Amino acid sequence: MKVLVIPSWYPSKNYPNNGIFFKEQTEALKRKGIDVTVLCIEIPYRKAKKEFSYIKKNYYIENGIPVYRYVFPVGILHKFPKVYYAFLKFVSERIYVKEFKEKGYDVIQAHSFLIGGYSAICLKKTFNCKCIITEHTSKILMEALNKVEKEKLKECVNESDEFVCVSNNLKKYVQKITKTQKEILVQPNMVSDLFKSGKKTKDSFRFVSIGNLIPLKRMDLLIEAFCDAFSKEQDVSIDIYGDGPEYKRLENIIYKKDRKNQIILHGSVSREEIAQALQQSHVMALVSEKETFGVAYIEALASGNIIVGFKNGGADDIVTERNGILLSSDNVEAVSEALKKVKEEYERYNIEEIRKECKSLYGEESFSEMYIRCFENVKRRI
Repeated sequence: MKVLVIPSWYPSKNYPNNGIFFKEQTEALKRKGIDVTVLCIEIPYRKAKKEFSYIKKNYYIENGIPVYRYVFPVGILHKFPKVYYAFLKFVSERIYVKEFKEKGYDVIQAHSFLIGGYSAICLKKTFNCKCIITEHTSKILMEALNKVEKEKLKECVNESDEFVCVSNNLKKYVQKITKTQKEILVQPNMVSDLFKSGKKTKDSFRFVSIGNLIPLKRMDLLIEAFCDAFSKEQDVSIDIYGDGPEYKRLENIIYKKDRKNQIILHGSVSREEIAQALQQSHVMALVSEKETFGVAYIEALASGNIIVGFKNGGADDIVTERNGILLSSDNVEAVSEALKKVKEEYERYNIEEIRKECKSLYGEESFSEMYIRCFENVKRRI
């Protein structure tokens, strides 16, 4: 089985965590015997760093997977959606003819309609390719799509051989926007084998939070709630991993509350450092307003953490009474009470069972089996 993977974003030297889930999923398929190749088309909003030449093809092999990368310095096109998608169609078809048409790919798997999905649809229409599109885009939940993007999403849903959403909530939003009658599959994201249970610290209780430091993630609310919950307990701490425009503001909140010894902002770190942090922590608190899925939740569960989160769409499919606390109220008092409760009742949770259930539902084996079946079904269709 030969599969051409077209992600809408993918890790690079300067942005190693950008689309890391797509990379890990592609590598999992390769380990199952799928002959995979990656095509990454980038039209950055801002000037890209010098790690890649513009327009000129960049080709390399990473972990045995051929990666073709094209970066186009025409970010201004984002201001003109119709022109942007016309350009994307043009370059997708030209690249396919040059690099892939004669190589006999059975299926295209695209991630997110914004770039990869629409590229796949263009190739299906022009060259009769079979394609599966997996949707992850948070803009759909935020109802932030412009008119042209809504049209392209509808086209991707209706014209693809299979359209997959990573959560039931995302599926509902896609159906609402596109008004499609087509069956949409739901397949959760995968948790990497990098995340596994480790030895928890015994002399202190550690919370952790992982996510981009943007308003949507509500890290400010989490910090306020933590300060309220543990004003007198110096053996309780929270480590926050991630970077973004909210960093300085959050740093100021921590400084004003004089809690820099308990609340640590680590910034952006490697996947290996995240995995190590989760092995040592007890609870992962992530109180995002909305999540298309929430890979951080399953990474935490696989590492033996309890979850505190909101009913935000993604967490609803993941968090249960057996593995954490899911809140309906998004206020400091509710989060503060949940943090205290999960610490006080920590011993009642069966950590090993939580970890095993997570691996069973979201591990590499179940993920790969689902997509291989999907590839085979699509390939057989006339």
